[in-house]
Amino acid sequence: MCRRYALHFSRGALAALGFTALTGLGCPAAFAQAVTGAPGATITLDGKQLPPPPPNFGGVIKEKASESQPWWAPRVVPPKGAPNVLLIMTDDQGFGAPSTFGGVIPTPAMDRVANQGLRFTNFHSTSLCSPTRAALITGRNHHSVGAGVVGEIATGYPGYDSIIPIEKGTIGTILRENGYATSWFGKNHNTPSYQSSQAGPFNQWPTGMGFEYFYGFVGGDASQWQPNLYRNTTAIYPFEGNPTWNLETAMADEAIHYMKQLKEIAPEKPWLVYYVPGATHAPHHPTPEWVKKISDMHLFDEGWNKLRETIFANQKRLGIMPENAQLTPWPKELPEWDSLGLEEKKLFIKQADIYGAYLAYADNEIGRVIQAVDDLGELDNTLIIYIGGDNGASAEGMLNGTPNEFTTFNGIPVPVKDQLLWYPFWGSERTFPHFAAAWAWAMDTPFKWVKQVPSHFGGTSQGVAMSWPGHIDDVGGIRRQFHHVIDIVPTILEATGIPTPQTINGIEQRPIEGVSMMYTWDKANVDAATRHTTQYFEMLGNRAIYDNGWVAATTPATRPWELSTATPPDVISGYNWELYNVNDDPTQFNDLAAKLPDKLKQMQDLFYSEAKKYNVLPLDNSTLSRWNTPRPNLTAGRTEFAYSGELSGVPPSAAPSVLNKS
Repeated sequence: MCRRYALHFSRGALAALGFTALTGLGCPAAFAQAVTGAPGATITLDGKQLPPPPPNFGGVIKEKASESQPWWAPRVVPPKGAPNVLLIMTDDQGFGAPSTFGGVIPTPAMDRVANQGLRFTNFHSTSLCSPTRAALITGRNHHSVGAGVVGEIATGYPGYDSIIPIEKGTIGTILRENGYATSWFGKNHNTPSYQSSQAGPFNQWPTGMGFEYFYGFVGGDASQWQPNLYRNTTAIYPFEGNPTWNLETAMADEAIHYMKQLKEIAPEKPWLVYYVPGATHAPHHPTPEWVKKISDMHLFDEGWNKLRETIFANQKRLGIMPENAQLTPWPKELPEWDSLGLEEKKLFIKQADIYGAYLAYADNEIGRVIQAVDDLGELDNTLIIYIGGDNGASAEGMLNGTPNEFTTFNGIPVPVKDQLLWYPFWGSERTFPHFAAAWAWAMDTPFKWVKQVPSHFGGTSQGVAMSWPGHIDDVGGIRRQFHHVIDIVPTILEATGIPTPQTINGIEQRPIEGVSMMYTWDKANVDAATRHTTQYFEMLGNRAIYDNGWVAATTPATRPWELSTATPPDVISGYNWELYNVNDDPTQFNDLAAKLPDKLKQMQDLFYSEAKKYNVLPLDNSTLSRWNTPRPNLTAGRTEFAYSGELSGVPPSAAPSVLNKS
């Protein structure tokens, strides 16, 4: 594929402007030999200063235009061979859910990427939504970019205020300033909740963070039938009068249209498509066609305990888990399947069928996007990174699940007999459903724990598939090196040949905190030691530290399926610590804390050292009470509100508070 790169400048002039000259690359002469100052001239940056200083006018100005010479500033293009980037991440998926990583739910799109590239089986998130997403798009730890927790419970400390600092620019900004078209489709959980209204400010919306085009919803979740949907910063309502409309299909259509349009208008311009569907976060909203397909497969009829055994056997067979891996025990806090009554089993199977349909449906729409890349002739020139979830599977449906997840946030369990009233239309627009907590534990096979728990791999392990034809020489291979979500940005930068900028908009940039994963692409490095040697984890006071194959982790003091306002234990002294050698024990099965107290102490000290470095302090293990913490909003101090005509889509931070009012 030919891109327009060539330009002739003196090296001294280019260096003064922060540019790097490129000579002909085998493109047609009309493109490769663009005359200096001509409208078609292009240039590649050295990337140190973004945007670069404006070049001096290179033409000639006399009194008459007929005696003058015009000159145009060159258009910025990426380095030669820089690929398109399709960055995909699903939501609340769970390591053991997709077929690609041993699950029973068919995910042929993820399979396709894995079979054309690599599967990464030791890749980790932060254990929660917006923190993982902030880390993903910046290449920095979540506390480093103000995302120590989800934005809805932000507090006024640098690690927790939900503001991505300007000295830590996003991959969208970096690629855009280097000549990429940049876009974001789906979930945006990185705009602070108190800046998410139509009044702005919009610098922390996708379009203000380097993504030129945004089509999606703002916040932690949304109905897929009737979402709070935006195009850039304007609310849109395409679902009105269209009862079969679903966001999973609509956002795939939008992404395909975007790529097709770009190919036709600017075929030489590479793109970044950040594709992040709401699936499989609650509400689980698949289409009826997918509900029937998955229900007819009877994937979950034998219950969650048998499901774990099936998934683990698949993982051993596929090589996802090594032979020495052990399946972690079922927790006594969750019911065994055989202890349930017939009505409970009926409801819980329906919940899992809807979840499975939702994941299969989402993967199908992702497959349509990947096929569109192929149909456009761009597959060989596209780096695809498909991350299975932003954290472990969610247990936020409480013990029995719920037809409306907001019952969880109000601490109200819904009895099974009442849930059965919604059974016929579970997953439709009449529900906002979430499955029972035990399904989440099963979807995180072979690990312990679930979403919200950063100390154990059930909360942080994400299956990743990565492909770039012609650049990964171990097609279909498996990689076990430890890596983290902050490693995606440096991987993209190395693949594109674009350096980390020293400044963005005049602001000196802080270092990227992740490491590139490209070294793993070489077949010779299948067993190479990881280059990501140390990584802390912390969420809601629960914490862990990874260091060269060892993990020290606190035992969760609260259960994610039992949200409450009860006083938690002391955040420092109230936690037990566990110790694992995960090189030999990849599922955290065998706790060595009692046998190796000195090693545990060394790891604990390392955690606190990393915590000070990356804005993790002060530790805070409060949960529901933090929802009501005072934070900036547009209604503070106001007692009167005047509205005329229709006004919709106003978030709580910009609306009168009706909390505890009648």
